[in-house]
Amino acid sequence: MNDNTIIRSVQEGNTEAFARLVQKYHQKLLAFIYRLVKDPQLTEDIGQEVFLSAYKSLSKFDTERGTPFVAWLYIIARNRCVSYLRTHKGVKKAVIDDYQQLPGSEDTAEEALIRYEGLQALTASLEELPEPFRTTIIKSIQGASLHELSCEYGIPISTVKSHLFRAKEKIKQLMNIYAGGVSHERRI
Repeated sequence: MNDNTIIRSVQEGNTEAFARLVQKYHQKLLAFIYRLVKDPQLTEDIGQEVFLSAYKSLSKFDTERGTPFVAWLYIIARNRCVSYLRTHKGVKKAVIDDYQQLPGSEDTAEEALIRYEGLQALTASLEELPEPFRTTIIKSIQGASLHELSCEYGIPISTVKSHLFRAKEKIKQLMNIYAGGVSHERRI
């Protein structure tokens, strides 16, 4: 059962289905948190808080947006860790070097905010991307090969490549609009 199916089940009232998500991501999430806080007890506490927060917010999670649940979960975890470490500087200081090892992470609040705004712009851009471009690029990002996409859609690989190219171009345009306020009228 994939994450979105489980999430929809939880949203429909099957609260026990959430345990599947916890079981699936528990160890990896704790390893992620530990790299940031370097404290086993704190890691467990934050992990529990993250899953509780995710559970409480799951009713608002839109499975149609294309945002993977695990990415959303890790954002909650990262924000919880950063928040905790800022308010408890005397207890444990964030290990910035480890935080920088995460893809795209920075060591200042300003850079983190810029990165967060970039992620928001990318998410909004993906939402505006028309089909079949949106689905094609999302599946490509999730690891689907050109051949797999070609077979799934019943189209030639050259058409898949064209969809990916056009999707990337449109995302660049939309990102410029969201990030820089540039207006652009060219359509795919």
